Amino acid sequence: MTFVPYRRPQSTPACRPQPAAHAPFSLVLLALMAWALPAPARGQQAATVRRDGEAFRSDPGGTQLARLAAGLALATQDSRGGNTQVTVDGWVILAALRKVNRDGHDLAVTRSVNLRSTPSTNGRILGRLVAGALLDQVEQRDTWVHVQRVGWVASAALAAGPAPAAEADTTADARRAVLKRAVHLYRAPDAPATGMLQAGVPVRITARAGGWVRVEAAGWVRESEMQQAGGQDVSGVTAADLRSSPDEWRGKVLRWTIQFIALQTADDLRPDFAPGQRYILARGPAPEYAFVYVIVPPEKVAAISGLQPLDSVTVLARVRSGRSAYLANPILELVDVVP
Repeated sequence: MTFVPYRRPQSTPACRPQPAAHAPFSLVLLALMAWALPAPARGQQAATVRRDGEAFRSDPGGTQLARLAAGLALATQDSRGGNTQVTVDGWVILAALRKVNRDGHDLAVTRSVNLRSTPSTNGRILGRLVAGALLDQVEQRDTWVHVQRVGWVASAALAAGPAPAAEADTTADARRAVLKRAVHLYRAPDAPATGMLQAGVPVRITARAGGWVRVEAAGWVRESEMQQAGGQDVSGVTAADLRSSPDEWRGKVLRWTIQFIALQTADDLRPDFAPGQRYILARGPAPEYAFVYVIVPPEKVAAISGLQPLDSVTVLARVRSGRSAYLANPILELVDVVP
């Protein structure tokens, strides 16, 4: 009998991956991971809203969720029957929202409210949300909620390519600056210069867009050098601006896109008007759509006689009062209808 010495069984050594052998599998795995990642990578393009008040809907021809502001940049996705699927993203004041669990969304708008670019009342207005619109919450900061919603806009209402978004600065230190040299002042980026600011002048930055900043500078001029605005009109002023600072805007000419409701005649119960005075009851300016009154001088009645209820029209109108006596609605006087 032959004696065979006992040998302890040895575990199979761990297999070490061979880079050359496993490289194809790794490449396939990475490709699958890249395909599965959320984009804007695959097929997503950018477009901007052509004009104020464009409807943003849940489905093509479906429930209206909001009216969008002109120049709003959107990420586009699918297209169907003359409509384009887009994602709208912005901030809403918490008081205008409530929690829900409906149709895959977790927030509902309780009253018509502005959608803004930043969590501040200084944020640029991106649109006006409709009461009952369902939204998706992204995050919350104090009394503001970051929301998103995928929906549909008429393809004809969009222009290809993004517009630079002017985002308001909300940090006090970020808003203060001093000019390091004399600079030209422009009414808009790449527009002709309208004046000069000298080196050392303190300014307040109110917005940023594509390498430009919008600034405010305080100073004094002789009253004898001033004249009424006349044909110079102001854009970007909301009805809320007029209500909050009625004295500041009195007499200014604004360019507003409003939604015509009716041409009415004032009676003795309206202390803001002379009896028999004609005025437009409207909602605006787009996309805010608060109720406003626009007094129509007799010589301008013909210019608006062809308007139908809910027609949108752009007007030049002079601010008579930022707040009416009873309902605190702005009152303007029609200067002209913009073709």
